[in-house]
Amino acid sequence: MNPTKDEVRDYFIAVLNEEDDSLEMEPHCGRCDAHLNEDYYCENCRRNCLCLDIYCKTEVAYKKVTRLLSEQEQFKKFRAFKGLKE
Repeated sequence: MNPTKDEVRDYFIAVLNEEDDSLEMEPHCGRCDAHLNEDYYCENCRRNCLCLDIYCKTEVAYKKVTRLLSEQEQFKKFRAFKGLKE
């Protein structure tokens, strides 16, 4: 289930690194879609972001993310989606 357009949630874009088969997670602000630095602070919105949604560019990335989320209790608040944020 995708979030509604009125629901603002910060998110990652998950990309599979083909060289070593690792996941790269790119954090983004849910309000303005700006790419975030390591501190997760959005300069545009002047707020700290909390990324809990993960949009996966490929089916392989989606499978890898969902497996990781299901295996690790610490990630139970995260949600995974196929494709990019609309």
